Amino acid sequence: MSVRADQNGLDRARSAGRRAAGRARRLVHAGALALGRATQESPPAVRRRDRISHVEALRKNGFTVFRGLFSPSECQRLAAAMKAEAGIQSGQHFTRVDATNHYQSTRQVLFDDRVVNAVRESIGAEGRFLQVSDLHYLHDTAAWHRDSVHRAPDASRAPDWAELDGNDFGVVKAILYLESDNAAMGIMCGSHRSPLEMDYNQVQRIEETGGQIVIDAHDDPNVRFSEEDQRTPLAWRALPGDVLVFDERLYHAGRRVEDGKVSSDRQAAKFTLSLVFGADNRHSERMYSYFRYARREMHYRDLDEPFRAELAQRGLVLTNGWGNYYEQHPQDLRHAYLKKPETLEPLIAEFTQAGTRG
Repeated sequence: MSVRADQNGLDRARSAGRRAAGRARRLVHAGALALGRATQESPPAVRRRDRISHVEALRKNGFTVFRGLFSPSECQRLAAAMKAEAGIQSGQHFTRVDATNHYQSTRQVLFDDRVVNAVRESIGAEGRFLQVSDLHYLHDTAAWHRDSVHRAPDASRAPDWAELDGNDFGVVKAILYLESDNAAMGIMCGSHRSPLEMDYNQVQRIEETGGQIVIDAHDDPNVRFSEEDQRTPLAWRALPGDVLVFDERLYHAGRRVEDGKVSSDRQAAKFTLSLVFGADNRHSERMYSYFRYARREMHYRDLDEPFRAELAQRGLVLTNGWGNYYEQHPQDLRHAYLKKPETLEPLIAEFTQAGTRG
């Protein structure tokens, strides 16, 4: 037997062990919950907060969760299809942007009414697909960050905040957790409403002492959080089939949670597909064009015509279509985060010229 085969066998054994341990932990949690109910003990702290709707949770907290939107068997089937098409190997980290453009299997989720309806219920509007889509296996971005166009320490003058004019931003990422032994999301609740950079040092101090608010598998995440809560990092635990919807301006980070505590085990099963949607407005046009035309190092490409036609048929295309927003608003790029800042002026010049020709 080859060394590679031996290693693959070892990886499978380790993975099976982690899954068994995860099942055992979940049984312990379930037993503890049942005992707590039977003895009328106080419920977890998160449960004492008032429950709110998905749309209110997104607006006030910056995120909302749809628990068990997909069944475990559906997740297993979808995960197997995506792994086979993408060539994902057990135990090997994998990430691919523009996933729906690369893998037909991911479109089963994109075109699933449950996902589209969850987005629309959250933003309170007819959501449009903005092409941004990521397929991640064993991937965690541990650093706190925003996914929005504008990420400056003070983005008060950036369109993501300055051009709201009383209207909702309405640009969200929806993440389906296909596999999750201990996968979680770190969240700074309410940070989507502030154009100012979060206090990284304070958050780090809280995390180093284990002071996060943990929203575990048995807790309701769609609740009203206090001002004090919003200064404290949250760690929301995901289960297979859960869909997390969050405002793209929200500060977040990859985390893991086990036994009600944040864990350092990043090798346990985690497989996700994320899709970005938005209301039919300028913020969505800007988000689409930012990744498709400005972030060229990410290699987004045009969607093929059959894909575009199906998106249009399902009402998932912006009114202004697939054009480049920055050709009409090139100066908006001055506020945008660019991985290579030296590309800013050439891009502005290029888009200005293209807009003039158009």
